[in-house]
Amino acid sequence: EWLTTKATEVQTGFEAWKILRASSLSSTDGTDLAQEADGTIRTAGQLPRQDDYRLVAPAPLPRITGLRLEVFPHESNTNGGYSRGESGHFILTDIKVHVQRQGSSQTRDIPISGAVADVQSDPKKNDGYGEVKHVLDDDPRNGWTTIGEEGWHPHRAVFALAEPLILDSDEELVFEMRQRSTRGHANIGLFRVAVTDQSGPAVASVDPTPLEQLAGVLRGRSGLSELDSTLRSRLLDQFLADYAPYQEQKLSLDRARAQFAEIERNAGAVNVMVLAEREQPRETHLLVRGVWDNKGEKVERTVPDGIAQWPEGLEKTRLGLAKWIVSPENPLTARVVANHLWQLCFGVGLVATPEDFGLQGERPSHSELLDWLAIELVESGWDMKHLLKVIVTSNTYRQSSHTDDALRARDPDNRLLARGTRYRLPSWMIRDGAIQTAGLLNAAVGGPPVRPFQPDGVWEELFMGRYHYDLSEGAAQYRRTVYAFWRRAVGPTFLFDAPQRRVCEVRTVRTNTPLHALTLLNDRSFLEASRALAKQAVAFDGDFGARLSRLFRQVLSRRPTDHELAVLAREWSRTTAHYRAHPGEARTLLTSDRQPESMDDRAVAEQAGYMIAASLLLNLDESLNHE
Repeated sequence: EWLTTKATEVQTGFEAWKILRASSLSSTDGTDLAQEADGTIRTAGQLPRQDDYRLVAPAPLPRITGLRLEVFPHESNTNGGYSRGESGHFILTDIKVHVQRQGSSQTRDIPISGAVADVQSDPKKNDGYGEVKHVLDDDPRNGWTTIGEEGWHPHRAVFALAEPLILDSDEELVFEMRQRSTRGHANIGLFRVAVTDQSGPAVASVDPTPLEQLAGVLRGRSGLSELDSTLRSRLLDQFLADYAPYQEQKLSLDRARAQFAEIERNAGAVNVMVLAEREQPRETHLLVRGVWDNKGEKVERTVPDGIAQWPEGLEKTRLGLAKWIVSPENPLTARVVANHLWQLCFGVGLVATPEDFGLQGERPSHSELLDWLAIELVESGWDMKHLLKVIVTSNTYRQSSHTDDALRARDPDNRLLARGTRYRLPSWMIRDGAIQTAGLLNAAVGGPPVRPFQPDGVWEELFMGRYHYDLSEGAAQYRRTVYAFWRRAVGPTFLFDAPQRRVCEVRTVRTNTPLHALTLLNDRSFLEASRALAKQAVAFDGDFGARLSRLFRQVLSRRPTDHELAVLAREWSRTTAHYRAHPGEARTLLTSDRQPESMDDRAVAEQAGYMIAASLLLNLDESLNHE
């Protein structure tokens, strides 16, 4: 049906590309730009070493999926080439696409997903310049060029937008061409820019678009029977590129395949770098005033005597250092580990500065207890599970966190441990707890990292489009947070209290900002947990009160009071009434569940109500705090 409709359209005339007619042309370094009647833009005037061209134009189409840049040789350029520079060749380092509202100087960036060109040079022969894909990476040390090509011929490059672009009536398209190569003097002399609303193979190739080919085939014919298989395949690809159900499933399949390939790569033997001792130790000297080649007195490997003496007969090697670190005579290591475990359970260590056990750190609040825990750890064979069990089964840990004004005034930080400690759980623990409560947690051990849900564009914005975050598929999405993938400069966005990892930090920073609440309410991991809990509540045999009571017990591990159940029922009723009046919103909320399509509006509204109730419970202080 789609092909028949398109065949009828193209028989009456078809143009895939519409030329941009500039409302404004400018350059940063003084080149004069003027657009001719045929849409080409010619340069004149000054000849700067580098320059950026900026074209602003109204959109000639209601939807834009890609842009085409054509570069032409011309007699006004050097040797009739592409540039007025010495060689006649051009070097385009970057392009940018923006949208600008008329009368405003503010713009929004439009992401580009790919670039292809009809000619490319070898980057190894041209100082890194040659491939068109590098015009998308914001690096002036590479880009697209024709250097090395023989003869002068028109060339073109096609840039596909990441998403179809629809502009408002008062918005204009901004196309920037940046020519900032280290070589310089290679600015384009004559060019033309066009846009298309075609998708799929139309913006993935510099060849004629599938509908242009179809128009050529049908010229003078009345039917579709003579289309060859290649053209039919390209037409099908173009149809599927705009068919949302197919694209959604294809994206999921592509992610799953990439995930499986990563698992296969990590399933084999892993090469591990191992340090070995030199046969002859290298001489090391103090550097006088830090100057690398001004060597002072020779120094030897040793350890601070103030911590523990080096055992006699133990070689001063890395293995020897490891044995010294865990030696029972070493007073520091076991205490540091015991303090970390105490901090995990109580929120604050016996030494409140776990990163500093020196003179500048705080003294232990209970030094004898810290000593006893350290000895217990060593004598148990460094069994940390044993020490954790000792801590959590103690009367001190099992105290209630309830207190009175007098005790709070005397010991506001609970350093005397007269009550149970109350503190917000770290974000990784909150996430793991939420997906465990919902029955989604994947407890598999080991394997490659996973990429949990996070908002779109986080990596692209930070890394200028070089890296794209691909979500993990299936059960891998719900693995423990310890397996979440980190980049050095940006961690998972749902870890709102995680350190930046630029320096070593051993304490969880507890702050309260609106971003934390928004994460817990809107992060997709928590929404998926709420959806799963809602689905279980609907499947439970009972009235809405029994379902809400079960939901409460599932999240908080206790029965609700009559007042708590009344509040929860009131919110469920309000939410359900809203979604009965707005069933479309309810279906959007339950998108990931895949059930709403086959459910009636009333059932969808009820399940959405249970999802909001589950989200409310997951965001209670009792869910987020240790007490």
